[in-house]
Amino acid sequence: MRILSRVCADFYDKKRNLIHRIRREDLGIYCNVPDAIQEDPLYQMLVDDGSILLAETPAKQKAIENDPYAGATADGRSSEAVAKAKSAGTKVEKKATGGS
Repeated sequence: MRILSRVCADFYDKKRNLIHRIRREDLGIYCNVPDAIQEDPLYQMLVDDGSILLAETPAKQKAIENDPYAGATADGRSSEAVAKAKSAGTKVEKKATGGS
């Protein structure tokens, strides 16, 4: 399976064995990953919020490759998914930032 990820993530099977790790150098490019990552609930969550992109057509893949961060928020989520969650009344969490 080929995915483009905007965030780093570790995917595990049901026995908590690591299946695949998306590292910093994998961000913003299409990578071949094992189909087994779909077992991890994190996978579907990241697909739903737009942090992982799948190209259904060659045209969509080309558009994503040309600008992998188009329509993304600073934390890698799809701005459409964030807006949809807000309009549905779902709490959208922000990452905590430390400050002095």
